[in-house]
Amino acid sequence: MGTQNLNTDNIIQFPKGLIGLSEQTQLQLFHEKTNDEPVVHWLQSIVDADFSMSVISPSTLGMEYEIEFSDDDLKSLQLDDPADALVLLVIYKQSDENDDIKVVTTAPIIINAEKNLGLQKSLEHTVFH
Repeated sequence: MGTQNLNTDNIIQFPKGLIGLSEQTQLQLFHEKTNDEPVVHWLQSIVDADFSMSVISPSTLGMEYEIEFSDDDLKSLQLDDPADALVLLVIYKQSDENDDIKVVTTAPIIINAEKNLGLQKSLEHTVFH
C-alpha cells in the first residue's frame, strides 16, 4: 500500500464512526494506481495513519447484497435511492502463518459516493444472491 497522498475528494465521512471504532470518522478511500480495474481498495484513517483496512466489492466475489435500510440509515447517508449505495466488505488475514483471506459479510460498509458519506451496518440477517 505504501505512503498515500491525502486527496480530499476521496475522504469519506462516517458520522457514527465504524463498529467498535467510533473515533474513526474520516477515512480516505483509495486503490493502487497500477491497477486498471482495482479489486481491493483501502480505507485509511485521516487522524491515525496506522489504521487502515482492506475492502472489496461483494460483486467481485460473486455476491449481491439485499440490505434493508432504516430511515435513519438513509438520513445519515443522505441517500434518496438505496440502489445508489456503494457496498464494500472488509477483508483480512487471520494470521501471518496462514494466507487465507477472510471476508466480513455481516457488517458491510455502505457509502454514498456522491456525498462522501458512509456507515458500517451490522446485519442480523444477511441475504446473498
